[in-house]
Amino acid sequence: MASVALSNKAVGSTVKLKVGGTPRNFIVLHKGRPSTAYDASCDGVWLLMEDIYENRQWHSSNVNDYANSTIHAYLNSTFLGLFDKDIQAQIKQVKLPYRPGSGYGTNVNSGANGLSAKVFLLSGTEVSMAHSYIPILGAELDYFKGCQDTAADTKRVAKLNGSASNWWLRCPYCYSNYGAARAQLVLSNGSWYNNNCSNSYGIRPALILPSSLLVSDDGTVNTNTAPTTPGSITVPEGAEGGKSIEVTWTASTDAENNLEGYIVERSTDGGNTWTQVFQGGGLKATFVVPAGSETIMCRVKAYDSEGLYSGYRNSAQVSVFNNNAPGAPGGITVPENVLGGGTLTVTWGAATDADNNLSGYELERQVDGGDWAQVYKGADTSYTDTITRGWQSVNYRVRAYDTYSAYSAYTTGTAQPVNNNRPPVVTCDTPTGSDLGTRAAGFSVGYSVSDPDGDPVTVTEDIDGAALRSFSAESGKAYTMELTGDTFMKLLNGSHALAITAGDGNAAAVHRLSFTKEVTEASLTLKEAFPADDKISICVLSVAGHIPADAAYTVEVTNNANDDNPVWEDCTIEVKNGGNHIFTNETAAKGFAFNFRVNVQRGASGEGGYISGIQGGFQ
Repeated sequence: MASVALSNKAVGSTVKLKVGGTPRNFIVLHKGRPSTAYDASCDGVWLLMEDIYENRQWHSSNVNDYANSTIHAYLNSTFLGLFDKDIQAQIKQVKLPYRPGSGYGTNVNSGANGLSAKVFLLSGTEVSMAHSYIPILGAELDYFKGCQDTAADTKRVAKLNGSASNWWLRCPYCYSNYGAARAQLVLSNGSWYNNNCSNSYGIRPALILPSSLLVSDDGTVNTNTAPTTPGSITVPEGAEGGKSIEVTWTASTDAENNLEGYIVERSTDGGNTWTQVFQGGGLKATFVVPAGSETIMCRVKAYDSEGLYSGYRNSAQVSVFNNNAPGAPGGITVPENVLGGGTLTVTWGAATDADNNLSGYELERQVDGGDWAQVYKGADTSYTDTITRGWQSVNYRVRAYDTYSAYSAYTTGTAQPVNNNRPPVVTCDTPTGSDLGTRAAGFSVGYSVSDPDGDPVTVTEDIDGAALRSFSAESGKAYTMELTGDTFMKLLNGSHALAITAGDGNAAAVHRLSFTKEVTEASLTLKEAFPADDKISICVLSVAGHIPADAAYTVEVTNNANDDNPVWEDCTIEVKNGGNHIFTNETAAKGFAFNFRVNVQRGASGEGGYISGIQGGFQ
């Protein structure tokens, strides 16, 4: 239920107070101290019961001495006790202007010498009545200002049980003919009159309340009390500057059950200054500890729905640990050639950390200018990423973090366009990466190439990184990579790598194979002998290449190579020395014809060699 301060209620409006358990309307007559005729205790909100409460004697002894009157005693005892206890405690004890004693004198005691009361009758002056036989008691109250002084006025009309009736004022009627027997009253039409104090007329009790009391939206005045102070508040140990901490406290209580929440403040200078960090319900609050703070402490207070606050409860003061975030990585490199469906490796410079607790890096990727998404977290300064075909652009950014999860600023790369061209395809019966085993003689590998995008394809064949040939290939056509003749012969024994690379100018596919050459001996001869018209008596030969020193190496020649059983003569020494060989054989059943044969077998050292050519002549 909403409430406003009693001081905000307009003069002439009504509020409700329970009298004998029944809500009664009271008119707001005046706000503040009416004049200097009143003691400072009269500074509050003046209320007057709207209707006549009952008929009572002004004074049972028919004496116009208000201070000692029956009505004054009744109002401040029996009638006062009809209010709720909390309202009784709030009704102000005030000092009012009054005519002391009895009789027809008009002297007035005012200010600090006024009559002490909590509940009282109004004076003729206060309800805007003036008469020569009425002492001036105080000042006109705002509600009655402008009323007729000696004539009827509706603002002064009050009812008892629904009918307008007469009601008493606290002024004595000071006319000598009546001595000390009469007091002033308001007639049922709102004009004035006087009558014997022992007669019974209506009473309209008046009182003054503190202006700070609250009035509910139904008009009820209440004496709301503040919540209790929270029992404790706890700040966790190990608070870190620049990071969040959670502060907790115990609940307050509220007599009116209108506790609404709490306010939490923090101090980083030992309690000299405070800054609010939380307001609301619950028993915990999270906030960031200012970076660089050496200590921190907190305090909490409760508040209710009427705006009243409890006292503060302070926490202990705890030390703050301050960790510095790492510096940003020095730079980040995104490769310029980015292929959809392929991979790329992003690299960045190492970061530094003043606290020497650098832990690693977080790498984020941005696709087509959209949101950033983390793709790597760890200590490395590079990352190989897979690029999805169809992306139009890709970029990366990286930041460093330490063991306390403090982060540097981002270092951002340059966005690169993605080439979504698909590489050619090499089709081979032997899968890429296969080992063709040990080979002692030349061989070939069959394959074909194609391009998914229909682009022209260039093929390069190489062995051990050296190109054998490069050519423009037709899609689907069968090709052979030849490893025969001199190509094979010149290879040293051991492992060898083959590569068939098919490229379309934007992307390439590489089909890789391997094999091991293992050749320990070789034998060379002419497929067909050289015929001669006459007897062959001398020849000369030279063998080019590399033949290890410990190899078993022989060279033989014949001058009757076409006979069924040719005569072979050893000329190894002559070949090694570069000399001529003279044939000893002088017969040739099928005519003289020349041939040679060279045999080489690897020696104990295992060193390999080769023969690149044989030259010579005969006569």
